[in-house]
Amino acid sequence: MGSRIIIIILILSSFGASADSWLNDYPGRQLVDSAIGNSVESHLIILGSLKKVNNVLEPENFEYVVGTKRSQTFFVPGERDVDQVKDFYRVQLLKLGEILFECSGRNCGSSNYWANTVFAKPILYGPEQFQRYFLVRLKHGEYVSVYVAMRGTRKLYFHIEVIGKDQVREKIERFSFQTSEAALSFAREILSSTEELMLHIVVHHDMEEGRAIEYSIEKSKQIGNKIKGLLGHQDRITTHGLGALAENKSRSPSRIELLVIRP
Repeated sequence: MGSRIIIIILILSSFGASADSWLNDYPGRQLVDSAIGNSVESHLIILGSLKKVNNVLEPENFEYVVGTKRSQTFFVPGERDVDQVKDFYRVQLLKLGEILFECSGRNCGSSNYWANTVFAKPILYGPEQFQRYFLVRLKHGEYVSVYVAMRGTRKLYFHIEVIGKDQVREKIERFSFQTSEAALSFAREILSSTEELMLHIVVHHDMEEGRAIEYSIEKSKQIGNKIKGLLGHQDRITTHGLGALAENKSRSPSRIELLVIRP
């Protein structure tokens, strides 16, 4: 498993006027939900199928990307062909960039995991044989991912997300600490040094015997939020709880990483 992450997942156009400038709309699609992130954050992008390791479900490969994320979820009334929807966007996006990863049906893994954990969109959950996913890196650096799913009710939905390169900060510094106290001390010092930088607190908490991976993720979130609560400059700090998702054999499985992003 890679130690870096990118969470990005589906991304369409620029959501708004610019969307139509590079992608055609699927005929008859109806917007269900949309979200536009204005702040620069690190996002997880999945680059491999889901698999079970020691009875724990996790992606085979993933990494981090820093930028702003925009997403849209659509319903297509009367449509029953997931491949037709997938190919509609795949053909267009191939002209604009390269596919980094794609999967189909049960090869993608748990539909429940994609819908509820990756996208936090329960409406996307359905039989695994009716799911499609692909991730594209555009020529100008943006990442676009598309997930298509059909529910057991035969209703077809698709989700698109975009990470915009034009808003990504240029300089990223990474620091790793074994204790909350050391991370807190460094964070206070770096935040007081300048008002321009953004700080991302990424907490890794190793698996505990008898506990599910969700526990390690929740535990790491709690640690990150506690550190953030002890710092000022709340609008300049973002926390990420990865639990045991991003194991790195060259580092301790339990650690706190501070990502300093400078303009």
